[in-house]
Amino acid sequence: MDGKIAVAAGLACVFLSGCALMQPQGILAEGAKWEEISRAGRVFGEGVVAAKDGRLYMTDIMPTAAVKENNTGGTIWRYDPASGRAEKYMEPSGMANGLHVDRNGDLLIAQGSDTGGRAILRRNLTTGATQVVANAYQGRRLNSPNDVTSDAQGRLYFTDARYIGMDPMELPNAVYRVDRDGRITRIIADLFRPNGVEVSPDGRRLYVANNGSRGLPINPNGPPKDRFGVIAGDVIAYDLDANGAVSNGKAILRSETVGPDGMALDTDGNLYVAMHNGNPKEPKSDIVVLNPAGQVIERLPLPNNALSTNLGFGRGADSGTLYATSALPWRLWRIKTVRRGHYFE
Repeated sequence: MDGKIAVAAGLACVFLSGCALMQPQGILAEGAKWEEISRAGRVFGEGVVAAKDGRLYMTDIMPTAAVKENNTGGTIWRYDPASGRAEKYMEPSGMANGLHVDRNGDLLIAQGSDTGGRAILRRNLTTGATQVVANAYQGRRLNSPNDVTSDAQGRLYFTDARYIGMDPMELPNAVYRVDRDGRITRIIADLFRPNGVEVSPDGRRLYVANNGSRGLPINPNGPPKDRFGVIAGDVIAYDLDANGAVSNGKAILRSETVGPDGMALDTDGNLYVAMHNGNPKEPKSDIVVLNPAGQVIERLPLPNNALSTNLGFGRGADSGTLYATSALPWRLWRIKTVRRGHYFE
C-alpha cells in the first residue's frame, strides 16, 4: 500500500489522564467481572479462539531461554468451557502465536520465529491433517507470522513482524493476503510491527494493530534489563474492497504507553483491543472497546494490570463470553457480556 497513514478525526486515546469515554453502550452483563479460569500454560499466553464445537484454543509462546528450560518450542492448549479442563493440543507448536478458526472450521496457526516454523498453517480439527498455507513471499522466508484472520470469501490476512529470535530477516515487516487459489499478496508494508488483524463483520474494513510505532521498541536479543522498552502504537482501520485490497488507512486508536496486541469483534462491529507494555516488572495493560465509528465506549482492564495479549469470544450458548489471554505469566480469563462474538460462518 502506498501513501502515509492518515489520523482520523476524533482519534481515540488511551492511558492518558484526560481521555474520556463515550457514553457506555452496554458491553458487560450486569455485575460481570473478569474471572481467572486457567493457569495451564507457562510463559506468554496468546491467540485465544473458539472452534465451532465451543472448545477454545490458545497458545503459549516460549522464547529461547524458556524453550531450553521446558524442552519445548511452544504449546497450543485446548480448553473446554463446559468442563473447565485444559489439555495440551500441540507440542511443540512451532512457536505458534495467533490462532483463527475459519468458516470451514479449520484452525489457522501463525507460527513465529526463534525455533519456530515461520509459517501460516491450516489444520483440520477433526482429522489433524495439516498443510502449509504460506511460509515465503517472492522466494523469501517470512519473518515471524504473528496473527491471522479471514473474510467471508475465505481469503486469509496475516501479519508478519519480528519480535523475538535471531533468524535472518529476508523481508520487511508487513501484512499479507492469501487468496483462495493460494496466491499471496503483500498489501501493507509501511507499518512498524503489525500485530493483531481483524476483518469487520460487514467485510468493509481491515483492522491492524501497529505495535511499537512510537517510544522505545523492545530489544528482544539484548540482556534482560534492556528487553522491556516502551511499547506504544496505533490501531489502523483500512477500507477493504470486494477484492481484498486495502486503502485509506486511518489511525483510530493511539497510545503512548501501551501497545496494541490481539483483537476481537462482536456482531455489532465493536472492536476489542488488548494492550500492554510487555513489562511484568512494571506492568501497564488495558482492554479497549471501540465502536464502528472508532470511539472508545468501554475499557475492561484485567485485574492487577495482568498483561492482556489477545481476545476471543465463545461460540453457541457461550458466544456472549469474552475470553482473554495474558502473559508473564500465562493466564486465561473470561467475562460475560451482552454482545455476541463475530465469526464468519
